[in-house]
Amino acid sequence: MLRYKKKPDESKNNIPWLMTYSDMVTLCLTFFVLLYSFSTIDAIKWKSVVISVQGALGVLDGGKNVIDGPPGNDPADAEGKNRDEQERDLSRVEEFLKYQQELQKLEQIQAQLSGYLESQGIASSVAIDMEERGLVLRFQDSVLFEKGRAELLAGSGDILKNVAGVLNNVDNPIRIEGHTDDLPISTPRFPSNWELSTTRATNVLRYLMERGMPGQRLSAVGYGEFHPLVPNDSEENRSKNRRVDIVIIREGLRINEPK
Repeated sequence: MLRYKKKPDESKNNIPWLMTYSDMVTLCLTFFVLLYSFSTIDAIKWKSVVISVQGALGVLDGGKNVIDGPPGNDPADAEGKNRDEQERDLSRVEEFLKYQQELQKLEQIQAQLSGYLESQGIASSVAIDMEERGLVLRFQDSVLFEKGRAELLAGSGDILKNVAGVLNNVDNPIRIEGHTDDLPISTPRFPSNWELSTTRATNVLRYLMERGMPGQRLSAVGYGEFHPLVPNDSEENRSKNRRVDIVIIREGLRINEPK
């Protein structure tokens, strides 16, 4: 009687390495998906999360545990130092986030003021600069005053009125700074450039207060000819140095002199 040899079932997978290969592909895919997700996390927020986790688990830099601590040191001291470092790191993170928020707010104010100045055709005579100390609105003196005088021009009222409308929407301290060129002045009212620059700054401050700005947020200072933007070697440069700056100072920042 003839016996037929049973043929192998071809439907089954007889290549075992395919299973290992598929596992490896799946793991690689998962790895790259995790890398992509990490790349989209805000670095500062991620750092604050890591610090919080470290504090909860008692993990120190270098992979050491608070309980273990460095040889010869009290674990309680190591834990205290670690908490101090974490608090300093968190404080830096909070300060940076606060700085970013305030910078965005100042940039919005800068955009509003720039749009208004362009609509009035005076953008070439009024500069807006973002500096470390804050946002600086820089008026050439010809926009607000006659040369050698401190009374506001009649046409400058509308400009300052609109500027005050924008500045009333912020809570930052505002400082008005008067500047002159190096040409000496000697009149009964202004014996020197100190008096001229200070009086101009004070007159702008008083006008802003009359338009509703609270006095506790305002200050005025005169610098005479001692903080020029450019060398006083030509009439064109001197006209740039004769100016009044309205500075929206960053919150919590104290600066005694212009940058």
